[in-house]
Amino acid sequence: MSLIAHYLHKWKFRLAILMGLFLLWPIQNTIINALKEDALAPYQIHFPIELTTELREQWDIEPDAIIEKIFVSGSFSDWHIDDTYYQLQLQNDNYVFELPVYPGELEYKLVLFIKDKAEPVWILDPNNLNTSANPWGGQNSVLHIADWPKITLVSQILTLALIGTFLLFCILEPLLYWLLHQKMPFHRKLVLSNILILVCAQALFLSYQLHLNRQLVKQGIIDNVHGMHLILNGEGIDFEHLSGQKAQINDALTKFFIPATTRIDKTQSSLFQITLSDFAVLDPNGKLITLSHRAQNSQIQQSRAEQLGFSSTQDYFIEGMWSSLLPQALAEAKHGQIITASRPSKVKWVETPRTRTAEFLLGYSQFVQPIVYRGQVKGFYAGSIQVKLYGDELLRMLLFQALLLGGVVLLSSWLFTRVGKLVTKDILKLTQWTQNIVKGNLSQVLTINSQDEIQQLSENFNQMRQSLQDSFNHIELQNSKLYQEAYFNSLTSLPNRKKLYSDLAEQSIAALLVININDFGEFNDFYGITVGDKALLEVAQRLSLKSSDIGLYKTGPDEFVATLSNQVFSTINQHTLAELAHRLYQGICQAPLVLENSEYSITVSIGGAIVASNALLPPETYTAENLTSSASQLHRQADLARRFAKKQRIEYCCFSQEMANSEAFEENMRQSRMLAMAAQEQWVEPYIQLIQPLIDAPVKFECLMRIKLPTGEILAPYQFMSAARKSQLYPQLMRCMLTKSIALFKDQPYEFSVNITLDDIAIPQNLEAILALLHNEADVSKRLTFELLESEEITNYEAVEHFIKLVKPLGCKIAIDDFGAGYSNFVHLLSLDIDFIKIDGSLIRYVDTDPKAQLLVETIATFAHKMGIQTVAEFVENEKILALLHQYHIDYAQGYLLGKPAATIDHALAIFNHPERLKPA
Repeated sequence: MSLIAHYLHKWKFRLAILMGLFLLWPIQNTIINALKEDALAPYQIHFPIELTTELREQWDIEPDAIIEKIFVSGSFSDWHIDDTYYQLQLQNDNYVFELPVYPGELEYKLVLFIKDKAEPVWILDPNNLNTSANPWGGQNSVLHIADWPKITLVSQILTLALIGTFLLFCILEPLLYWLLHQKMPFHRKLVLSNILILVCAQALFLSYQLHLNRQLVKQGIIDNVHGMHLILNGEGIDFEHLSGQKAQINDALTKFFIPATTRIDKTQSSLFQITLSDFAVLDPNGKLITLSHRAQNSQIQQSRAEQLGFSSTQDYFIEGMWSSLLPQALAEAKHGQIITASRPSKVKWVETPRTRTAEFLLGYSQFVQPIVYRGQVKGFYAGSIQVKLYGDELLRMLLFQALLLGGVVLLSSWLFTRVGKLVTKDILKLTQWTQNIVKGNLSQVLTINSQDEIQQLSENFNQMRQSLQDSFNHIELQNSKLYQEAYFNSLTSLPNRKKLYSDLAEQSIAALLVININDFGEFNDFYGITVGDKALLEVAQRLSLKSSDIGLYKTGPDEFVATLSNQVFSTINQHTLAELAHRLYQGICQAPLVLENSEYSITVSIGGAIVASNALLPPETYTAENLTSSASQLHRQADLARRFAKKQRIEYCCFSQEMANSEAFEENMRQSRMLAMAAQEQWVEPYIQLIQPLIDAPVKFECLMRIKLPTGEILAPYQFMSAARKSQLYPQLMRCMLTKSIALFKDQPYEFSVNITLDDIAIPQNLEAILALLHNEADVSKRLTFELLESEEITNYEAVEHFIKLVKPLGCKIAIDDFGAGYSNFVHLLSLDIDFIKIDGSLIRYVDTDPKAQLLVETIATFAHKMGIQTVAEFVENEKILALLHQYHIDYAQGYLLGKPAATIDHALAIFNHPERLKPA
């Protein structure tokens, strides 16, 4: 599998190259054929009727000379004497002629016959500046025609060689890789690799040699055909009228071809001895004029024709053997090139296996040669060769090459075996020496005398042994560096995730915060990695400034972790963790990052997790496995809360067990989405509960938060308040509640109160929004009381004092809600400018039955009166409690006995039990 995996990633590129090479073949042939057709197109000779003065002067032609005829003369065929003349035809104002061309150099001259002049004038083509020396003196015009058949052949050979070599490499290289990775002695790998390479190289060589021999045989056929042409020419055959000379051609072939029964030298093995088996002469249209067979083949060919269902050998060759060859020869006749082909499959089966094998090795057995005379095709020579003679010789050649390869393989294998063993002997010595070094034995000196790289290697090892002790110190430094790289982030130098888990396992950690930069990937893509790195450094610096009392880690590309230890923080709860998260958030996001004189804005999401009493294992049960598990669990919990915060677009969220429960987590997510929509769509509705004065004072009201869903369902605080505070959505809901409450009492004469939390006034954005609303509604603000929820444990006195100082000048009053619950104490009454205290319902509900509650309520009321602070009793549910409140001189009462929360002010007034007490403000 490792070998497959090693090559799979490489083959995609190699297949692309291979496809390109295979596409090169048709593209190359198309280009060459197009160039060949253009190069072998007839040359257009144009000569003007009216000679220019320059031409007349150049060739001594008199000004009044009249040209009667113009011929072009030259050597236009290798098969005829140099006496060819073509007459130029008059066309418009020029004499024109399309001169057929062929590969090589074509020399010619123009012959001008002038009226009343016996001797013609021989001149060069004025439109062709290329000339060559005439053997009889003077110059000839010359056309240089590229040998496109040879160019085509060479290009095809090169392309095939390139494809074959690359295919061989693609096959050989993985085989060698596989072989060298087998478990066997090195000398065997060396021998097998050598055999594989030799076999592949020999295969390439044999392919080329086979092609070369095929070309040699083809050239021999051409020579034989030329010889037959000379014989026919010597017998006086007129090639201009071949169709009418069947008898003369038969006579010539009877003398020189039919009697031939053997090769020149039967005992000599040579590919250069060509034996023509059958020979035919065809007219220019490819019709058979005559067909002759060697005497020893005539009966055989007749038998084959009968087996295949042909009436004669002529039909056997024309319609069978040459059925596909003749159309090709007719199409390419003007090029004058010999065309070769193998027997069609429909006639092959009558041949002997020896002949079929020979034809497969040679590649062809039939040929057609055009007879070109004066640029015109006058006919064709066609024939078959005794292919089995060449096949036998090719087989002998292949056998000889196989034997030679076997000898080379045996000799090289023996040599490589010896060399491989010598090399591995020294390598084994090196291996033994290094094993001793590993065991700490530095006294042994390695001695190898091979006078090569292995000896040099051994000397280097000895030098290494000498300096090994010094290297130990260097290794210690390297270990320190590796520790730094393994446990610290290289960019910020902060501890990384590994160090976090290690510290969590070793230290007593109380809580953990995960800070993640939102959409940092997009920030990197937009501004670039350099700016991104500087942004990370700036964020790390801000976190360090804001968190000097916590542990800080860089645990991901865009993630930081802050840890709170028990040694620094005596008590950790959700409120403390939320304050710290807010402080970190403000430190990062309140001011933009200034990098290289440019400002960049980023936001973060923060998640927290507090270690429960049983979250981590006792020290006596510590193991590496369970410590890592507990540490990573705490990290995952904080990250889960962080993702929750990011999804809800809030700055912070603390982990709760509901998040670990998929169903509870989904319910929390659903409720958070509902609350976010409630804040956005202003589904918050203030419900009004009357506060009855127990003294001579006007009636007051408290606005209680409800959420009215689009379905009409009304949600009470117990259904959403906990989720609203955990998801940090309560400040948004509170602002909506305050806005609607002010709008509700804007045109009413009554005082009213609204609940507010420490978070609402500690977050600058919330405080600014509240103050802006109060300034806009200055008249209503004078009748507004803010009920500060005492159960939130007032610890940030500075924020509360600051808030009171801001709203008091606007006429607002301050009440401490739920006084007597949680961590409440009388210090609040001394340190803060309070107007009302609302005694918690947990005391009022039992004041009629619990003496301690009575004592505490009476004490609170007495102390408040002495401080000039009015009191409000909550949860008044019966007349006995109401009577006791009168006895304790409580100023206001509130509860179901006096009126339940209602949707409107009128409704709240209508259910008031004591209408005679109503007095306007």
